[in-house]
Amino acid sequence: MKPMVFVAVFFLWLSSTPWAAADPPTLVALFPKDTPAETLKAPESLRARASLEIAWWHFKEKRYEKAQKLFDEALRVAETPALRREAQWGKALCLDGLGKRDAAAALIQDLESQGYGNRNTQRWLASYRRAQSISQRILWEDRLRREALQTVESAETTSLWRFTQRNERALRRCIAPEAFFEVAKALRQKGRNEEARRLYEKVLDCATRDRLRLGVFYELLDVIPPEEAIQRIDAEHRRPGLPDSYAKDLETLKMEAYRRKLRNLPEASFETEQIAQIILEKNPTDPEALLRLGWFCYHAGRYSEAEDFFARHRQAHPHRNDGAYGLAYTFMAQKKFREAAQALDSMKPPYPEGREALVFRLHMEEGAFRWKEKDFSGAEALFRRAAAVNAEDQGPWQSLGWLFLEQGRPREAADAFQKAYTIQPTGDDAEGLLLSLERSGDFGTAHEKALEMARVENPSVQEAAGRHYLRTGKVLHAASVMKDEKNDATPWMTLQTSYESRSGDEGTSRKRTLRTPWTVYVPRSSESLWALKLGGVYLDGGDPGARPFVGSFGLPQVTKADVSRWIESAWVAFPSITFIKEGAWDFRATAGSSPLGGPVDPAPTFSLELHNPQWHVEVHHNAVEDSLLSWIGQRDPYSDRTWGRVLKAGGSIGRDMSWPDGSWLSVRLGADHYGGHNVWRNFSVTGDAAVGRSVPFRSGTLSVGGFLSASHFDRNSDFYTYGHGGYFSPSFFLMTGPTVRYRSDPRKPWWLDMKASAGYLYYETEASPIYPRDATNAKYSGDRFSGLGYSGSFRAVRLLSPQWALGVHVDMDKSSDYTRWAGGVGLTWFFEKHDSLGRITPHYDTFFQPRAW
Repeated sequence: MKPMVFVAVFFLWLSSTPWAAADPPTLVALFPKDTPAETLKAPESLRARASLEIAWWHFKEKRYEKAQKLFDEALRVAETPALRREAQWGKALCLDGLGKRDAAAALIQDLESQGYGNRNTQRWLASYRRAQSISQRILWEDRLRREALQTVESAETTSLWRFTQRNERALRRCIAPEAFFEVAKALRQKGRNEEARRLYEKVLDCATRDRLRLGVFYELLDVIPPEEAIQRIDAEHRRPGLPDSYAKDLETLKMEAYRRKLRNLPEASFETEQIAQIILEKNPTDPEALLRLGWFCYHAGRYSEAEDFFARHRQAHPHRNDGAYGLAYTFMAQKKFREAAQALDSMKPPYPEGREALVFRLHMEEGAFRWKEKDFSGAEALFRRAAAVNAEDQGPWQSLGWLFLEQGRPREAADAFQKAYTIQPTGDDAEGLLLSLERSGDFGTAHEKALEMARVENPSVQEAAGRHYLRTGKVLHAASVMKDEKNDATPWMTLQTSYESRSGDEGTSRKRTLRTPWTVYVPRSSESLWALKLGGVYLDGGDPGARPFVGSFGLPQVTKADVSRWIESAWVAFPSITFIKEGAWDFRATAGSSPLGGPVDPAPTFSLELHNPQWHVEVHHNAVEDSLLSWIGQRDPYSDRTWGRVLKAGGSIGRDMSWPDGSWLSVRLGADHYGGHNVWRNFSVTGDAAVGRSVPFRSGTLSVGGFLSASHFDRNSDFYTYGHGGYFSPSFFLMTGPTVRYRSDPRKPWWLDMKASAGYLYYETEASPIYPRDATNAKYSGDRFSGLGYSGSFRAVRLLSPQWALGVHVDMDKSSDYTRWAGGVGLTWFFEKHDSLGRITPHYDTFFQPRAW
């Protein structure tokens, strides 16, 4: 068959196929509208046309690769521009179908540049450009996400901030806002809250997805105040068209903002109650709101309401222990200790960290309550339980110590305080331990403990040791550990002048004395003191008359009388030195002599004292100062003899007791032997007892009580004939009555000590030989007295300047057959400046002590 005939037959067949009934969508449209029809119908390459027709058929069947080959073939053999453009268009569509859109776009853009484009090519290019823009945005977003992830993982604040600066344009165009959200979170975690806040707000401006906006609002809770967060959430809630789920999530987030605000409020704030109620209106079982409202009511003292909220919490959340924990506290505050214990028992493991501490507190508070109700055994049991719960807390042992002290069990109290002090040394435990040892009478152990405490580097413990020293009279020790006492332990000196008068017979029993002692006190350490005294005394007994009944008057051998031999007055001196050492037993030793001067040679004198707060032991060898005869001796006007200068040698033992309420009891027994130069020997026993109570009063201490004093002398030697001693020596003496004393606190610029006693006085004296050392039968008659006796003392000292103090004293006494009174002044000079008189000076300076008759 000839070729032309074959082609004609092919076209007839092709025109009869269904897909050839219509032209390809843009086949004719590719030619310009003004193209001549002859051109369209001009003879063309049959081969090119055949390739195009077959290519479109494969294209419609989506066999893009075969179609592309045929379009390429047509491009190669086509002789007219129209066929070439159709082939180029078809090839572009095949490339598009194969996913090679960029190559397809290049062919179509080439057609557009030739001026042969139309609506379809423009639509395709527009779609391509949109897709390309979307693709570029996706690539940009992907790049931003990857970069943000790397920046966040690097965890460098500088890198985070640089990311936001570098990609600010992308954020303005809302490209990948979630990437900036992650960077903002990282900035917040780094503590850069202000930068994070600004970035969150920018993300919020361009974020459209509800989930992302919700995340931003949630993160903003950590960088803005809860009040502002609530306002922002409310504003978001007012946006129209919100999905119900998103609105519900916003409401949940708002409640979280309220919870955070609730956490920031103090438990006692009234706003706490308001916010908690708002939360409970939305969620009546909200655990945090129930707890906070319960604690608010607890701190406000509204215990029944607190109990209700904690009970609701426990009922709604039985797996949590917080409600039971709050109930325990609330029941304890209402003294419902059994219910509190039940609440604690209802807790389930794992227990909260503070449960053991709360059990401990429950035992302690119930123990204190039982103690207050005087249920001592119950209180003791509870304190011991508390000690078993927490062996590292000294509180139970401290409470047991004070409980035992109140019950009068000082030894057990000392053991309890010792355990508390061992756990942790505190001033309270040290105070309790020392008080317990004092009340048990174990002053030796108390002193050793106080010495240890004084070396502890804890001011409160040292203060406790200092108070023990003050209670036990160890003022030197106190000055070494108490800051406000330290300046006391410095030297001082006192010069005093006093006048004393004793009633009696002129020339014999009557005595007038002027004393001018000068004493220097030198503390040598924290526990010892030296006192050096040198004094002058003027003695005046008065004129005995022309033939006084003294000395050897009336004896047969008396042949003449020289009244001038009788000493009417004299100046004498007396030195002494005293050493004092404080310790478990305080020690005092004084050595001196009877007055230097007088008709009889002086004799050494001494006294030794040993005492603690309970016992007092003393031995002495001292001059008897009742008269000139007993003190310095006399010359016999009727002979060449001298006699007198009586010394008493003996001792005493005393017992002092005191109780916590200030009551006290004191008992003393003593005995003395009296002897002197040519003086009848004598022996005496004495006893004293006093009972009373001391209470604080007007910056000092007031003591009120009663006393009894009794004594007995073997011989009555209160006469002035040769052989007698000239001192009061009744065979029986008794005085009893009330006594009162007030002493001010010495830690002031002034000091006051007033003492007065009065009561029934009775004594009687035996008949006594006129000349006890001569064989005569003549006797003095005995005497007796029954009536009022009294004694009193007044001393006042004032600090005139930091180093000078001036004092006065007045003393009087009617406790024998004589009446005596004395008055004087004293001037004290401190080596160091003082702001008060201190404690050491009033305690040891003899000027500050009541007159010992």
